[in-house]
Amino acid sequence: MTQNVPMKMCLIPRWTTGGRLGGLPALVFSLLGLVQAQAQPTIVSTVPTSGATGVSTTAAVVFTFSEAMDTTATAAVFYSTSPYALLTTTPVWSAGNTVLSCTPSPAFPASTPILWLLSGQDPGGNSLSGIPEGTFTTGTGSGGGGGGGNYGTNQSTAFTVGEAIVYDQTSSGAPTLDTNIPPYLFFAAINLSSNQSALSATMELPSTSVSNLVQNILEPWQFLLSVASSNQTTLTNTFGNGNYIFKLVAATSNEQVTVNLPATLAQPGAPVLANYSGTQSVNPAQAFTLTWNSFAGGTAADYIYVNIGSVFTTGTLGTSNALSGTATSVQIPANTLQPGSNYNSLVSFYHAILVTNLAADYTTLAYRCGSTEFNLITTGATTTPIILTNATKIGHTNSFKVTSAVGQSLLIQFNTNKALNSSQWQTLLSTNSATGVVQVNDSVNATNPFVLYRAQSGP
Repeated sequence: MTQNVPMKMCLIPRWTTGGRLGGLPALVFSLLGLVQAQAQPTIVSTVPTSGATGVSTTAAVVFTFSEAMDTTATAAVFYSTSPYALLTTTPVWSAGNTVLSCTPSPAFPASTPILWLLSGQDPGGNSLSGIPEGTFTTGTGSGGGGGGGNYGTNQSTAFTVGEAIVYDQTSSGAPTLDTNIPPYLFFAAINLSSNQSALSATMELPSTSVSNLVQNILEPWQFLLSVASSNQTTLTNTFGNGNYIFKLVAATSNEQVTVNLPATLAQPGAPVLANYSGTQSVNPAQAFTLTWNSFAGGTAADYIYVNIGSVFTTGTLGTSNALSGTATSVQIPANTLQPGSNYNSLVSFYHAILVTNLAADYTTLAYRCGSTEFNLITTGATTTPIILTNATKIGHTNSFKVTSAVGQSLLIQFNTNKALNSSQWQTLLSTNSATGVVQVNDSVNATNPFVLYRAQSGP
């Protein structure tokens, strides 16, 4: 069992809330595929600017690039950080594919800090450079926004404890445990309210042992702990049922909150796609209905989350468009997906207990989750970009996926030189992508955490 810690891969480490398990708060590291080392496009401007406050909940977020972009391989993702939620927008390209406008759909939540992340490349395969991420805070309604400030207002501090099991489905048969990462996961987090700061955070386990929570350097209002194991018994013995006592240490006052993860909160089984074969040849010009077998033991009080490559998502826990545990399908609207593309996707089942304490201004969430990952493939254009995605670090092993066209010859390289000297690129792997997705696992030296990866067409 190992604890995830920040790593430096490609540009900078990112701790976000919508990664492997979508609505499950998770540590996610975003990798941008580097196909060439020069002439990379950049973000010229963003509206609103990073750090702006009072931003309209309905106004488009506009990104202007230094050159025309590959619209099939460039996308923006938006998250609210309190509460955790992946937000949906409608993207529109203009000005010769140099301007991307993302209109909230539905409107962003009011008085909420929003994080955006961009990934993409130009038509020549040159990846977006710089630091393609930023934050802003929405206002109380749909009025305009200005600058200054950091976070939203009138937010409650959130305390979260959860366990998950991750599966893969690669055929019409039953899913199997994920073999790319340890499939048994434990997660704990504190998400501070806008008017609160903290110096440190700890969590006492049911066994009375104490773990430190690590402050997110990019989103300092978060304190996190993420643990993965290949042995369920080992994880359960350490992070089993019972009370988890969070303790926040602040300059002026401290706070202690208990979250109970009860034995009665059953572990959901693996979601099973009922129309897996259909997901392998989706016509993006038509609406597509994704279906799955019933959530065993799922009720209207439970929760199902669907994420199709972060392009299409259902609502997270507590939101109006969240799927209940009785749902067995969801429709992806026509023209949501790009032709000739592969989407790393998932369906997750949750048993969860969400409690709001208005008097003390905090919320608690305890959950158990079963999540099945799969690859959704669309028909149409045959040009598929090479993209590095789904990065994780466990111990001294960096892991990520390379998506490409089926049968694509790939050359995957790494560089430990921060100066990015072209002579320092070394070959990690030369392979043929039989399925369109290649899993890469790279053991790295603990004394040299800086590693840059790139992928390009093989020789």
